[in-house]
Amino acid sequence: MSKLPLKIQVGVRDSWDNNDAPVQKAICTLKEAVGVRVTVNPEWSLLHSELGSFYPDKATLVPSIAAAVEACCTTLGALADDEANSEWADALLERTESNIRIFVEVSTNRDLSIVWSAQQRGIILALPKSAVPSQSNMQSFFAGHLLKIFDERAARETSSPGAEPSAVDDWADVAVDNRTGNAGVVELPQRDPASTHVSPVFDVIPDVETVSRPDELLLKPPYHLILYNGGKTFIEVQCSHSPTLQFLSDYLIKWSRTNHNNTTRVSLRTPLPNPPGAYISAMPRVFDAINNYACPPQPPCAEVKLHQSAFGLGVVYDRLTVNSETTRYMVQTVSPTILLALIEGVLGYKSVSQDGSSWTFRRDVEFKSSRY
Repeated sequence: MSKLPLKIQVGVRDSWDNNDAPVQKAICTLKEAVGVRVTVNPEWSLLHSELGSFYPDKATLVPSIAAAVEACCTTLGALADDEANSEWADALLERTESNIRIFVEVSTNRDLSIVWSAQQRGIILALPKSAVPSQSNMQSFFAGHLLKIFDERAARETSSPGAEPSAVDDWADVAVDNRTGNAGVVELPQRDPASTHVSPVFDVIPDVETVSRPDELLLKPPYHLILYNGGKTFIEVQCSHSPTLQFLSDYLIKWSRTNHNNTTRVSLRTPLPNPPGAYISAMPRVFDAINNYACPPQPPCAEVKLHQSAFGLGVVYDRLTVNSETTRYMVQTVSPTILLALIEGVLGYKSVSQDGSSWTFRRDVEFKSSRY
């Protein structure tokens, strides 16, 4: 336990060992429903080593595991209380030998699974190599699979959901080639399992403890961006992806032109002696001051500024503003077209909607790497 990161230790203390934690309450409710012991002892070191890379915010790892165990115990209790499942409940007590053991392991893929292990005489709950689904989705999944957990055929199908179809050349259709008139083997096109995978749609709000903090959450797609044109001299970009705003800021600052119309001067006032006839001796001090004076660089035509988000930890930006200086002699117009070209042509955002002064974009493909 002492070798675990601090956030994992805090999570175990607050979300698992705490008697008031939802998972402990679910385990106690299951004990009361079945009248036998319920044993769940997660191997936190192994779970952290296997799943740690899938949880950038380590503070959400233990609450997510606890939520999965809670959903499993809640579903087991509900099924055992239902008189329609009396035969299944008797089989559960018989096979578990009056001690329901739940072993928390890691799945070999991104799918959640639950199977019966005759060797361990317990239920194996395999967590996905990704974020766990919501409580409602997990309870629906467990309810459908736990009732078939002692069916050997169904268990094999559940334990290997990613079984690939038989090869094309095992058996193929035989047809007549219209060009030659001879019979030939026709290979049927095969579906790519990756292309037919459908991501689950969650319709229940998750537990806030299982959601990553904003600076980690917003690094994952979809990315949302809104560009607002506030007139000739002002543009604002709001974006959920902080590195996108940093890239736009660096690009605009690099190629910003200098405002040569800014004639701001700093007056040099050197005190001269009061006695008459001493002005000539004071002139060297005036020339030294002029020679040693370093003129500040002239400002750019437009000021580019990043604004830090009010949420999250660390440096996270959610807004970029471009503002040009206006004088009574000149108005420097800033056009949104350069930003539109960068957003769509360079960063790959797709237009969602637009009106006279604002554009909305979205990007669903994750940025693999960034120097920001």
